[in-house]
Amino acid sequence: HQLLMDEVKKQELHGLRSVVFTFDRPTRLTLTGDTEYKQIYTKKERREILEKRGIDILIEHPFTKEFAALTPDRFIREVLVEKVGAKVIVVGTDFHFGKNRSGSITDLEKLEGYHLIVVEKLQLNGKDISSTRIRASLEKGAMEEAKALLGRNYSVSGDILHGNALGRTIQVPTINQQVPSFKLLPPNGVYVSKIHWKDEVYYGITNIGTKPTVNNTSEKTVETNIFDFNKDVYGEEMVVELLHYHRKETRFSSVEALQAQLFQDIEFGKQYVTNVLSH
Repeated sequence: HQLLMDEVKKQELHGLRSVVFTFDRPTRLTLTGDTEYKQIYTKKERREILEKRGIDILIEHPFTKEFAALTPDRFIREVLVEKVGAKVIVVGTDFHFGKNRSGSITDLEKLEGYHLIVVEKLQLNGKDISSTRIRASLEKGAMEEAKALLGRNYSVSGDILHGNALGRTIQVPTINQQVPSFKLLPPNGVYVSKIHWKDEVYYGITNIGTKPTVNNTSEKTVETNIFDFNKDVYGEEMVVELLHYHRKETRFSSVEALQAQLFQDIEFGKQYVTNVLSH
């Protein structure tokens, strides 16, 4: 997708505006009713990424059953050319569109009214980079591999909520982020993290999971201890990048045992930042 956006941005040199056309929901939600599907990026995160890339316009088109029934040529002619006003269309080699994904590059080459640019898929270690590979990396907690595939660190963004304040009582204060249930999260556990707040960058450790030592709930939370940080940020937004999977989430015999482990996690995180990120 970044290669596609780079190509789209080049068209600005010809006096055109850069536009990304996508949908307002996962297509499978409309086609199959699948509500369990997890997204790598939320719509808000996607918008922020595109804004940073300098894309002029983002179109999040409603994906209804009526829209899904459009034939490939109607989609291109009526939507992209007539409504959007596309003069150049940039797609990947595996692009499919229209009813039952029946349209392909061949169909795009036949139709008229625009210039077509087809971008070859980027490869890593001899295999195409795809959302399937990215998902597989995230689902096993391979954050370095996910970064190589994404072209950036995997991140979680969201407003800071009030937690139960236990962290402060055991000298490990944390921020708690509100994360949508449809956001694809890596396995429960502790991660070394990089935190962006306003224009500042910090490091810390992030726990993803249910906090089994102190909770009797299955609700997942994303909770981060920021190293040497003591500011009131409730209600504000932070972006937390997960850099490295450290250990799985564990139920400890006592709060004291949890505290001791968290101190070890913090020390590991600080050493990771010093030894790995500084080289």
